This record gives sequence, structure tokens and C-alpha cells, in this order.
Amino acid sequence: MSLLGDFMRALAGTDGIGRDTPALTGNPNTSNVPVVHQAFDLTIPFAKAAADGAAGTATADTLFWTNPFDFPVLVVAGRITPIGAGVTADNTNFATITIKTNDGAGGATGIALTANTTITDLGNLTSNQSKSFTLLTPANQIVPAGGGLWFNIAKSGTGVVIPISNYTIRLQRGEF
Repeated sequence: MSLLGDFMRALAGTDGIGRDTPALTGNPNTSNVPVVHQAFDLTIPFAKAAADGAAGTATADTLFWTNPFDFPVLVVAGRITPIGAGVTADNTNFATITIKTNDGAGGATGIALTANTTITDLGNLTSNQSKSFTLLTPANQIVPAGGGLWFNIAKSGTGVVIPISNYTIRLQRGEF
């Protein structure tokens, strides 16, 4: 464990074994671990500055952030906010939006966050209303020092146009 981890557990009122410390929390049945983690979260914005040229137009892996810290970070969540036009969900003709990670040393990218513009996944995307990515792949959530975050859109069927959009990725300091 790190000093930061010990500090965060103390703030959360846990004894490090997952049980709450009543002296710190006043309640043995609650935990503030998520709240404390969020106090130390980093948010990384990414703006997709143009709508897709056509419904079938994919977006190849695009690097949008490199970890400048001397410690790893973990991708823990993300949000999508379309600007202007929305997207009508369809289970046949849809887009798969992914946030990927890599090691910064020439390694391949791996999918950390995924969202599909299907009825059964994201549903309709409405202008200026954010939605969460729906799938986190823990095996690919680590971004080491010098590693990167990548944006990608793949299309299925005839696809859909993904409009100008804002993406916010939430990261936490890795404990290794």
C-alpha cells in the first residue's frame, strides 16, 4: 500500500480491511470510500470537433491524452455529451464508441470503455444530455506513466453519424 492509499482509507473511515472505523465515521455500517476516491479523481476532457462525414465513416484510433505523471492512473468511468444533433438508437445500424489505453512504449491499444448507440445499450443520444459509457474492461483500464488514452469509433450495419461531442473520462491514481 502507498501513503496516499493509507491517507484515503483514513479519510474514508475504514480500517484497511473493509470494515468501517466507528471512531472516524460515527456509523459502523457506512463507508465513504467512493466519496474519498472522487475527491482525488482526475477528469480528462476530449472534444470531437466535427460530425462524421457520413453514417459509415469510422474514426481510427486517435491519441488525445498522455499520462504526464510518474505514477499509473486507472480509467474508471466516462461520459458522452453530443452537441447539436442527437443520435437515434438502432440495434442494426449503430456506432461503437471506445476509449482505449496503451502503454506508451509501442504496445497495442486495449479497450477500456465502450458504448454502443443501440436501443439495448445507450439508447438515443439527445443533444446536450450526457450519458455514461456502459462497459468498463478492467484488464485495459491501467494507463502507466507515458501511456495514453485513445478515442475510436467503429460502425456496424450502415452506421450512424456521431455529431460534435464532448467526452469526459474519469481517472483515479493507481495503487501499485
